[in-house]
Amino acid sequence: MKNKIVFGLIFILAYGIQIAHAAMLGTAEIIIILIVGLLFLTFVFGICMLIYFLIKKSRHTPPNLAPNTVAINFPPAAFQNPVMEEKKEKMEAVKTNGRIALPQQNEIRYVNTEEIIRCEADNNYTNFFFSDGDQLLISKSLKEYSYLLKPHGFVRAHQSHLVNPKFVKSWLKEDGGTLLMDSGDKIPVSKPNRELVKEMLGK
Repeated sequence: MKNKIVFGLIFILAYGIQIAHAAMLGTAEIIIILIVGLLFLTFVFGICMLIYFLIKKSRHTPPNLAPNTVAINFPPAAFQNPVMEEKKEKMEAVKTNGRIALPQQNEIRYVNTEEIIRCEADNNYTNFFFSDGDQLLISKSLKEYSYLLKPHGFVRAHQSHLVNPKFVKSWLKEDGGTLLMDSGDKIPVSKPNRELVKEMLGK
């Protein structure tokens, strides 16, 4: 291959010189013609080599790979979000045994979710109201208990209120929507949550 290229270059140079002498051109014109010829030859050679490498690469492509195939690597379980995994485990545990742990300063109280009438936010605390009239203040946010109690049908009626639909007595149309609980408590329903609450109550 290299011998052919060298032979071609010599041929072009010799032929170009003969043409230049025949046309009675000066030295400057001959040099310009030779440079232009070499540039053209280099361009053609580059195009040929590019085509050659593309053809060679396509022949070495593995036959089992489909075109436009994208490999997706899922992260192993060890690299998944531990917070979300913990919440998921807590929700599954509550859903399985129907009980929830309420940690206090001196004890951890375990209660059945069916005994909880409602939960009310008090800053970063949550106030639990039970069917036996008992009340318990827990030092965790309402948002966390909202995740835990959602599988048991509890619904977020308001930013500060989580209710058990089993203890809802009626829907009052005052103030745009208010829930009257069996205990006599009135729970406001925020506008964004009205349709969800009605759906949970069976409309």
